Amino acid sequence: MTLTSGGILIIDKEEGLTSSAVVSRVRVLLGERRVGHTGTLDPFATGVLPICYGRATAAAHYMLDWNKRYLCGISLGLSTDSMDYTGTTIERTPETVLKRFVSKDEHLLRELKAVARSFIGKRIQRVPIFSAVKVDGKRLYRYAREGSEVDLPEREITVYEAVFHGMTIDEDTGFPVVSVEFLVSAGTYIRALAEEYGRALGCSAHARSLRRLAAGSLTVEQSVTLERLFDAFNKLGRDPMRLRQCLAEDGTIKSLGSIFTSWRCVMFDREGALDLTHGRKVPVNRGRLLPPRCECTEHGEDDLIVFCHGEQLVAFGFIEGQYYRVKRVFLEPTEIKSFEGKVCPNDI
Repeated sequence: MTLTSGGILIIDKEEGLTSSAVVSRVRVLLGERRVGHTGTLDPFATGVLPICYGRATAAAHYMLDWNKRYLCGISLGLSTDSMDYTGTTIERTPETVLKRFVSKDEHLLRELKAVARSFIGKRIQRVPIFSAVKVDGKRLYRYAREGSEVDLPEREITVYEAVFHGMTIDEDTGFPVVSVEFLVSAGTYIRALAEEYGRALGCSAHARSLRRLAAGSLTVEQSVTLERLFDAFNKLGRDPMRLRQCLAEDGTIKSLGSIFTSWRCVMFDREGALDLTHGRKVPVNRGRLLPPRCECTEHGEDDLIVFCHGEQLVAFGFIEGQYYRVKRVFLEPTEIKSFEGKVCPNDI
């Protein structure tokens, strides 16, 4: 699989767009039907939204469970039905209670830091009703819009980090806004954590802003905006293949191999790689097991391994007895190339 036939774009999503809208725009940019994201980002949120296209969409499933890092602005003094600023106000905290947040004395700052730290660890979180999770075949936000009652599902989440970054006063609303950075497991609703943060301080709260800083090892520093992509698209005569080529050459498009660097990797010669593309099992002595090339928390599900040949990611697979077996193949046999002298590349 070449980067023009499949790869990953790390989009810096702008506020107001749904994740599905981003997918639709990337389809236009790349002239590709097979496009998908690796985990929904709320419309009001910004930041990292990995987009797979072409044959790389088959890998999207394996990216859904990656940890996420967010920077959240938590507005104290008001709660909404959606737990963010787009919702309808359901509760206000009296101004007499909020006055204590204006002082910014050392005692208050220590309290704000301590409350953030208290979130670290495993916890049970109730899924917000304004979410895309399905109950009895219907998305929760549809129940909310209909005013129907529904039992909200609960799930176990993990907060790995929760760091207080400061507090400001929102010029538009006059409410104090606390900035907290969270590193959380997949499926965590930061909006719900924001509301809970306020309750721990004795007041109402909602997410005033939310920016995803990273999804797994993919960071906002590696991302590109849709505006920049469309500018390049227009300059290239709105030619999708020319755009793909340019984005591949400047490194904006990421290869699958460069994304899964936290997984164990087995390097194969040309013959072994060809066997894998045909779905054949390969003896373990024909592959060289390499350690992960980055210290990340994301590892292959069910101990899956990345199978590579030179700079090409051939397949995901596993060890069965004395053989390597494939679970998902990404290359056709005709795409296997020989890379002499390249045993452990910098970018698979």
